[in-house]
Amino acid sequence: MMATIHSRVPAAAAGQRLAAWLAAQFAYLDEAGWRAAIAAGAVQRNGAPTTAATLLAAGDVVAYMPPTSADAEPEVPVLHADDDVVVIDKPAGLVVQHASSWPGRTFLRRLAQRHPPAAGALLEPIHRLDRSTSGVLLVARRPAAAARWMAAFAAGAVTKTYLALVQGVPAAAAWTIDAPIGPATESAVRARQAVWPAGAPGARPAVTAVEVIASFAHHALVRLRPRTGRTHQLRVHLAHAGHPLVGDPLYGRSDADFLAWVARRRDGTAAPADGPRTLLHAADLTGLGACWSAPLPGDFVAALDALRPA
Repeated sequence: MMATIHSRVPAAAAGQRLAAWLAAQFAYLDEAGWRAAIAAGAVQRNGAPTTAATLLAAGDVVAYMPPTSADAEPEVPVLHADDDVVVIDKPAGLVVQHASSWPGRTFLRRLAQRHPPAAGALLEPIHRLDRSTSGVLLVARRPAAAARWMAAFAAGAVTKTYLALVQGVPAAAAWTIDAPIGPATESAVRARQAVWPAGAPGARPAVTAVEVIASFAHHALVRLRPRTGRTHQLRVHLAHAGHPLVGDPLYGRSDADFLAWVARRRDGTAAPADGPRTLLHAADLTGLGACWSAPLPGDFVAALDALRPA
């Protein structure tokens, strides 16, 4: 069995049910999805078929063989295609990388069937959107096009606009967050980034323009224009401003709350995030004489509708 996931069970997970442990470690399937995969024979424990209720032991090796054909991957809406690039409207929940720890949730192989890259090349995403972020994504079909667009991004010649639903109502109608970002070294959560003092060693400049589009009782819809591209920049800046993104499982809560949430996921009792997902949408991308836009997806529209008075 050739597996995309091949993981050894740590001592801390001994005694956990297999399906619950998989759901906590590899969240592209929920526990019901993992039960179905196990029942279909796609999961092995120590090289042999297993059951969802199997209690794990430290050192067990769990292997998973996800669907690998491009036909098993989702189709994505194409906003534009020419010989150099394909521009898609990425749905939330899909990953951008070719090699990903979220197998079955990427889309690049299927996209390559419809819009093949140049001979000897792969489709190459020019920028990144987080798995939970939807919207405009630029993918190069030719290495020369990738180089040209990457140079434009590096030179600040590409403008990206995002729409986000945030917690709380900002006091200002528009403002700019100019705050360097680096790893949150004092955090117990390794993935967390944080705002650093200007001039601190390792801090990277980060600037985001924010504009309030609509206000509700306890939320606001904002337009974001990042002028830099740091890891988690929009999420970090909004949380620092006191207005974390609705549905953000990391920056919308304290370390203690996040780690407690992770623990609940491990034992299969996790509460849902504050929204259907992190409500961040890449609405527009402009550069090199081109401009592409993606409409708000249905889940985002539904979240806004729920906030409007009946």
